[in-house]
Parts: sequence; C-alpha cells; structure tokens
Amino acid sequence: MRARIGMVALVIASLVLAALLSLAANAATAEQRWPGPLDSLRQQSWPSVAVLVVLSVAVAGVMTWKQGRPSAGRDDPPPPQPAEVPGWFVARSETLDAVAAVCRGRRAVGITTSLWGAGGFGKTALATAVCAHKRVRRRFRSRIYTVTIGRDVRGRAAVAAKIAEVTLFITGDSTEFDDPNLAGDHLGRLLDQRPRILLVLDDVWEDEQLTPFLRGGRRCVRLVTTRNPNLLPHGARPIKVDEMSPDQARAVLAWQLPPLPADIIDALLETTGRWALLLHLTNRLIAEQTATGAAPAAAATQILQQLRVLGPTAVDEPAGAWDLDDPQRRSQAVQASIEAAITLLPPDGAARFAELAVFAEDEAIPLVLVALLWRETGGLTEGQSRALCRAMERLSLLMLKPDEGGRIRLHDVIRDYLRGRLGAAPLTALHARLVSAVAATLPAAVPLAPTAADPGSAWWRLQEGYLLDHLIEHLLAANLTARAEAVAGDLRWVETRLTQRGPTAPWSDLTLIDTPRARAAALSLAQAAHLLMPTDPARALAGVLYSRLQPTQFWGDQVTARARDASRHPLLTNRWTPPDHPSAVVQRAFSGYGRAFWLLTVLPDGARLATGGYNGSVRIWDAASRTRTATLTGHTRQLRSVAVTPDGTRLATTGDDRTARIWDLTSGTCVAVLAGHTRAVHSVAITTDGALLATASHDGSVRMWDVASRTCTAVLTDPTDPVHLMAIAPDGTWLATSSKDRSLRIWDSASGSRLPGLAGHTKRLTAAAVAPDGSWLATASEDRSVRLWDLASRACRATLTGHTERVTAVAVAPDGAWLATVGRDRTVRIWDAAGHHTVALVRTEGPLTACSWGPDSRTLAAVGRHGVYLFELLV
Repeated sequence: MRARIGMVALVIASLVLAALLSLAANAATAEQRWPGPLDSLRQQSWPSVAVLVVLSVAVAGVMTWKQGRPSAGRDDPPPPQPAEVPGWFVARSETLDAVAAVCRGRRAVGITTSLWGAGGFGKTALATAVCAHKRVRRRFRSRIYTVTIGRDVRGRAAVAAKIAEVTLFITGDSTEFDDPNLAGDHLGRLLDQRPRILLVLDDVWEDEQLTPFLRGGRRCVRLVTTRNPNLLPHGARPIKVDEMSPDQARAVLAWQLPPLPADIIDALLETTGRWALLLHLTNRLIAEQTATGAAPAAAATQILQQLRVLGPTAVDEPAGAWDLDDPQRRSQAVQASIEAAITLLPPDGAARFAELAVFAEDEAIPLVLVALLWRETGGLTEGQSRALCRAMERLSLLMLKPDEGGRIRLHDVIRDYLRGRLGAAPLTALHARLVSAVAATLPAAVPLAPTAADPGSAWWRLQEGYLLDHLIEHLLAANLTARAEAVAGDLRWVETRLTQRGPTAPWSDLTLIDTPRARAAALSLAQAAHLLMPTDPARALAGVLYSRLQPTQFWGDQVTARARDASRHPLLTNRWTPPDHPSAVVQRAFSGYGRAFWLLTVLPDGARLATGGYNGSVRIWDAASRTRTATLTGHTRQLRSVAVTPDGTRLATTGDDRTARIWDLTSGTCVAVLAGHTRAVHSVAITTDGALLATASHDGSVRMWDVASRTCTAVLTDPTDPVHLMAIAPDGTWLATSSKDRSLRIWDSASGSRLPGLAGHTKRLTAAAVAPDGSWLATASEDRSVRLWDLASRACRATLTGHTERVTAVAVAPDGAWLATVGRDRTVRIWDAAGHHTVALVRTEGPLTACSWGPDSRTLAAVGRHGVYLFELLV
C-alpha cells in the first residue's frame, strides 16, 4: 500500500513539474533564435516533435513494464547455489539445446534418455550442467530450483506433500493441502507473483507427479527429466540423450587416467561401441588396476583383450550397428566389462553381486535389506555388506547413495545380465530366501476370520517402502502364490497399503495374483477406489473402507472382525447395505502407450478397439487378448478424430495434415483421401446408414461427403470462428457445430441454413454426442458440466455436475439408456438418460481424453495417458 501511495505522489509531482516546464518553455521559445544547439530543434520543429514523442512513449512503456513486474519474492528464501557439475561431464549438443530451450521461455522442457544409470552421461547430469550455465543463471537471475521427485512419491497425499515442500523451498509459504491439484494451484498462484523462475523436476515417473506442478506460474519454466517422454505436456520440447560422438567418448574413457597410447584408445572406442555405460565401466576398471601399480597401457591392453573375447566385437555385427535399445544386445555388450570388474572384488564378491538380481528393476534398494539377504546367503555382517557395496560402487557396478541409511541402484542392463547368469531356478530359490529372511524379522500372525487365509507373518508391520511395494512380487517369484494371496487379501495389509500409497496400491497387489479369490477381492476394491482418498482426520479412512467392503462376500468377515477391535474405535459402521453399492466393474486393458494415443472408438463387433493420436497412426486392438492386430499409417501429423461406419467395414480419421482418410478395416488399407480443407480437420462423423460423412475444420467450414463416391456434396461455411467439434444427426438431416462462443450451432444439412442453436454453457464446449433416435443430445464443456438438450424445444432438460475439472468426452450408449462422461479429473461417470444421478463412478490413474460404448450398451472403453480401460456396467 505504501508503494502505491508513493507512486501516486510521484505521478502528481511529475505532472505539476511538466506543467510548470511547459509554461517556462513557452516563454523561452518566443525568441527568434534559441541558444546553442537548441536552435536546431526550432529549425526542424516537426521532425523534432516526432522523435521526442517516440522517445516519450518508449520511456513511458519501460516505466510501465517495470511498474508491472512482479513485486513478490523479495522476502523469499535465497535460491540454492548451483550444483557442481561432475568432473567426467562432457559438453554435448544436447546441453546447448536445453539451454536454448529454457532461455526461450518454453513453459516445459523435457530431458529424456534411453540409457540411464551407473556412470553414463545421464539426464540428471545434463540438467545440472544446464542450471550451472552462465546464460541460464543470467536469464533467471539465479532463481533456479532443483527438486527430485523419484518413484517413491506416489499417491495423492505424497504428491501433495512434495508440492508443499517445493512451495516452502521457493517461497517460504508453509500452507499445505491434502489434494495435489489444490496444492499445485496454490504454488502456481505464488509463482505468478514472482519473477522468472527455472524449476527443475528431476526423475519424474508418473503423470500424477508432474501435472500439479504445471499449473499456473506463467513466468516459470519447468525442466523435466524423465525416462518416459510420453509424460511431457503437449508443446514441451523433448531432448533425448543418446550415443556419444568419438571425441566425447574419448573424453569419458580417458577421464582421470594417465596418458594411454592412441591406438589402444581407438580400439577401446571401437570395441565399446561408444556406449557411455560401457565406457565408464572400462574407465573405472583401468583406474582400479593402475591404483595398484599396474602400468596404464598394460592394464588397458588387458581389458581390451577381455572385451574382445566377450564384448561387441565377438559377434558378427560391427559395434556401430548394434541396437543398444535391445536388452539382449545391451546385456551381451556389457558382459565383458562386468566379468573383468568382478574379478577385482573380494572373495565371494561375485556371488554376492549376482544375488542383487533378485531385487526389482529401477528401484532404490535399501542397504539394510541387501545386508539382510547377504547375511542369509553368505553370513556377512551389515558392516561387511556396506564395505562390499562400496567396492562395487568404485567399479561402477552399482550406484550408492548414503541418504536414508544407504540405498543402491542397479542399471537395468547389469540387472538383466545378472539374471541371465543366475538362471531361473536359482533365482526362484533366491526370492524364497529373501522372503524367509524378511519374515524372520516379523511377529507371527493369525487370520482375521475363519474364512480368511493364513498370512503366516504380520507383513503389514513392515516399515520399508521398497518391501511394501514389492513384497507380493517377491512372493510370486518364489512360487509362493498361496502366501501372496493370503497377504494381499488380508484387510490389515490393505489398510497399510491404502495409507502408504493410496487406493490403487492394494488393488494392484491383488491384480498380480491370477486366482479366482484374488480377482474377486480386487474387484471389490476397484469398485470402492473412488471413495478411498485421504480423509481428515486420517483415521476416518478405515471407516470408509469398512463401509464399502462389509457387504461383499470376500471381505465381509474380516471387516466384522476388524470392527470388533477396540483399538480401532471410534468407528462408524453400516446399519444396512449402502444404497449406492458399486455397480460397475473396471478392468485394466493395456497401458504404456501414454500420450501416443488419445482417441478411441469401439468397433461395432465389440471385440476390437481403434486408438489414434499424436503419431498420426491408428492401431487396432483385440480387446480379449489385448494385442495389436493392425496399424494404419498415412497421416503425416497428429490425429484429431476417428469414427467408424455402423457395419464396421470402414474407419474414418482426420488430422492436422488437413485431410480425412477412409480405411478398409478388412485389408487395413487407405481407400480414400478426402482433401479440400485448408487447415487442420478437427472432427469427423458418420450417419447411421454409413452413406454420409461430415468433416469439420479449423478453416471454419464443414464438408459433407458421399462415402460411396468419396466426393464432397456440400460445404457449410462459418467464417467467424474455427469449428472445434461436430455431431451429426443419425439420419444426416442436421449437423451441430461449436467454435469459441460457448454455444452449439445447428445446421440444416440439405440447405446449409442455420437453425436455432443451443446456449447455456459458460465456457468453451469440448464434446457433443447425439442420442440414437436423434431426439436429444449431450454437450460437455470446460465449465465442468454436461448438459442434455431436447432438440424439439431447444431447451436444456438437465445439467450434470460432479466433474471437478474439464469434461473431455461424452458418449451415449447405443440403446440410449446411459450416458458416459470422462474428464481431466481422472473419473469415469455413467448417468441414466434422464441425467438424474450417477449410477457408477470409477477413478483412474490419469486424465482421460475419450470414451466409447460397446454395441451391447453394457461395456465402455476409455483412454488416457496411462492406457486403455474397459468397463462393464452391472445394473
């Protein structure tokens, strides 16, 4: 407030002084000649006026810009000092690309890599170099913050806590939220009030970790490091870390080594294929040998010979032709270096190193757990185990971090090699010994109820996150399926996992076990997942869990027994079965394709799905086997819409390449390319008889096409705005389109004239779907609502609310009885046709972009960043 009063006073004083100056200047300029150089202004009066006006406007603009700059942030904690760039770091073009991207003001820059791990040139090292770059530090005035996310940050509560930690780190604000989206909004608002900031989000694994950090912060650039580029938001600049050039490889190989003969270095570069991981392993091997007094050239020659025996040049293919993304090839390539390194370990070190293959891939493994295993297999003390891990780290066989009591991490290639060396049977036995060693540290336990299986030990007492996350996997790998079912099906384990990781964790444990009882137990948890979010107070979550599981056959007895436990009180219990008992079954179909697919339609046979998206291709899937049966390629840019003819013989697609294509689903070939639009084609729709096809474009037009002749029969033009979405009447007599004006326009297909439209949404429309009989339609909007419209009266007969973020898709069942909606809030909602209430709601792992009903009106498919989901309606 004081700053504003001071600014107002300064403006008033400036105006008074300007007025007095004008009066004095008017008197002074009355003379016929001005003193000195000022007389040139009198002689060139109008040009002088023009120049001075331009300068005045420029000065005023600069002052306004400075006045409008964010004033917050002066009292923030000081930014951290830049991290030290590793000594082995080699400057690469990717570093300069990332520097240029963040300095150009891109909202998000993603650094990805296909080769991660021990001593290689990785994404984190590149991000560190970017943050230390002079241009970057000058651009952001050292306001650069690095936050490590990591795989362990899972679940809404954990993500919200991480955002609160970042908020405190940057701004000093200690406000906390249980909801990660609210926490992200709060952080975004605070960043909006601050000058430019570079926020480095290191080691991001899942969409739920990244999305809240992307909210707000218009002056904040996010530099994301991840192994999965599909997580990056649309428009982000991905930068991939790949193979090294000869000069770069030579620098890594020679790091901290005495001079080596050029011919030996060249031979090592050729033999290693210039792969960063192999180069660093070789470098550490030579360093370890020379540290004992060996001659550098002799040590390098010996290692070269070992590499040639078992390394890349031992096969027919030249090293440069190797596909290092192939796990089998990578394992073979690294074998020679590992074999050479383990000979330098203490006695039995090779056997202990091989046993590390028992642990989960790409996880930080607690050193205390490693010590527990090695005590069981080799009789090592914890001190001996820590010393052995340190020796392995010096050879770059693993990564060792001292935080949280010490944790190790294996490169996936090294782990694959170790698993191949052990073999299947010894690996199974090793899993059993690990599980036995952990069980010995826990008290015995009995079943909660006579109908429940015996868990053997109180596994829910485990404190280590790694064991909680991977215990079921280790039990199954040890062929202890019955024990795994008993543990995952124990209500005490479910409570622990629910508190630790959220509702998907106990459900995921059960889905790993392919038994009838496990499937029944998982189904009950899936039906209740949308209600099992963190509560305030936290202990109330157990009551919600019990109320949802008590009516089920599998969990009922355990809930009753658990509710009798006085330590659980106070506790709310059901007096009768809840009236909204779940009525939808969710089955995870397939995943891992992320942002590559964001369009979806169920084919009329109900047995196949079609997906499409950013890479311009359409993939056909068999729903039962979850396998891809065909790939349709032809579009040169990302797809925008997909539709199928009622007989299932033809598929229509549109994309940013300004074309629509018609595909023969029997042969998988493109039978027609429909050209005519001058900009991206956003939407396609087909009439129920399959005779007419309509396309809507960013160029403001809608084109009608005859499917048989593949000719354009009519063009409807709306020059005011681009057409973003479209729906067509079942008989093709009218069309509905929407642009940016929040309304739906209705067109007569034959005459091209506009009919009375539909208005009521407060934000832009995102989707529309027409009922099978054409009497009503549904519209979805960014205002988080869905409206049902009666087309005869043009009246809104119902407004459906419940989504907490933008609704992205809406679909009407073929029988017209049900309506499905999906949105960015990660929920699928199924409504009756009257729109009176939700009959089913299921929460998924990530934002959803499309949904489609099966021909039986009982099955529903939805697609999002985490994959495709199949649902069955049980009503």
